[in-house]
Amino acid sequence: MKTLIILFCILSFYNAWAQEVGVKLNTNQQSENTTIEIRKGDKASNTKKRYEITEGEDSISGDPEVLLKNAQNNWKKACSEWKKEIREGNSEHKVVSISCGRMVCTKEGVESKCNSSGTYKIRVPVEE
Repeated sequence: MKTLIILFCILSFYNAWAQEVGVKLNTNQQSENTTIEIRKGDKASNTKKRYEITEGEDSISGDPEVLLKNAQNNWKKACSEWKKEIREGNSEHKVVSISCGRMVCTKEGVESKCNSSGTYKIRVPVEE
């Protein structure tokens, strides 16, 4: 029983001592909010980056072919190459959306050619 009382007194003293240690504020400034930040590394590396969405549009066309099916395949190849170029050119930025658009094929003489208007949106960091 004595050990329980002694243990209780020690814990009470330790708790009272722990409450005294802390950040002390002026009584005049207690109505304002206080924020304490702890960061690791350089201050510049911890700042939040701002981004801006950039939109663009390009014309995509496949090589002309005699057969319509081959012209469509050429357009599909041109579309995939265009997407690859957009992604490679913006490796550090994020591509939000990319679309080759709707393919429109026209016949010029004996050859068919497929075209479209491709659009993209890219997230680019803003310099401050």
